[in-house]
Amino acid sequence: MSIGERLRAAREARGISLEEAAAGTRIKRIYLEALENEAFSLLPSPAHARGFLRRYARWLGLDETALLAEWDGMAAAVPPARPSRMPSMFELTHIPTRPALPWRPLATLGFATLLLIGLIGLVRGPWRIQSIGPPPAPTITGAVSIPSATVTPGSAATAPALRLEVEASEHVWVRIQTDGQVVYQGLLRPGETRTWEARSTLQLDTGNAAALQVRLNGRPEGPLGGRGEIVRKTWSR
Repeated sequence: MSIGERLRAAREARGISLEEAAAGTRIKRIYLEALENEAFSLLPSPAHARGFLRRYARWLGLDETALLAEWDGMAAAVPPARPSRMPSMFELTHIPTRPALPWRPLATLGFATLLLIGLIGLVRGPWRIQSIGPPPAPTITGAVSIPSATVTPGSAATAPALRLEVEASEHVWVRIQTDGQVVYQGLLRPGETRTWEARSTLQLDTGNAAALQVRLNGRPEGPLGGRGEIVRKTWSR
């Protein structure tokens, strides 16, 4: 029996519908149907296909290791994900740059304006030299108390409360959100280490949890998941 036939046979043997399987595994029904029909081109990517297969086989009580080994043997025949209007998960988020200001023309114009003002002043009147004496000494009528500046903890800039350090052991896709904004989305290389900081919340999404080593505020975090497993992890202050 092929991979898809074994998945379908195990589900039907337990009397479970595709809707129930989708609710139990939290995988969309269309993806479960694609696995059972071995229509892998309908899946988002080969990494998603492997993660879905692992989760579905485990939920059905099948030998996930054997199924994954068989799937890895036929991975070369699996077509890539279909093109979409949405950006690829392995594509870095494009951050638009601000247009550069014409500093050189502006500086030239400013210099010419200052030169013109100086020439007008020279033509209107002669140079006048005045003797400037020392300023009069201030009269002190009484002691003045100058209060010292007081720095309160709230006046200083609040330091980031969360610092996340991520090290990749193999090529792995990662998306990072700090305080609700996406600050990185792309592919980390083996041995690459990156650090992000946030004031209140940090969120990490990855398509291969076992390929990452994570430290939060200098403390190692436990394993995020298994190989090929899609994981979302959130930390908050």
